[in-house]
Amino acid sequence: MASTARARGFDMAHRINGLMHVGLRCADIERAAGFYRSLGFEPRQTLALGGPVAVQFLQLGELTLELYQLPDEGLTRPASAYGIDHIALRVTDLAATQRWLAELGYPVIEGPTLQPSGANGVRYLMIAGPDGERVEFSQPL
Repeated sequence: MASTARARGFDMAHRINGLMHVGLRCADIERAAGFYRSLGFEPRQTLALGGPVAVQFLQLGELTLELYQLPDEGLTRPASAYGIDHIALRVTDLAATQRWLAELGYPVIEGPTLQPSGANGVRYLMIAGPDGERVEFSQPL
């Protein structure tokens, strides 16, 4: 894929600059948070999104873990699909990344969306990987 990006004049080395977080969908967010805290993760942020959605970020060294709990209704993935379901790559320019993904023929399946996480929030979008995993591209604001 990197050679394809360079061939089209878009050097992703200047766009993707690290792993943003690992997202873990859980059935019981408090139980999951307690488990990861027992392993040394520290609470970093809890998002108040309203409704039945719960999101917590935990940190251990350079690793950020996003725990989230969703209601079952209206899901595009089975409610029993718990566990790691996406990786988030930090990018410097989400709009340019979206254009690049379109050139590669990867449709955006979610976003771009503004999320109030981190110091100033992030904008992100997601594409589907070859095995159904979601790949998030996230630009801190």
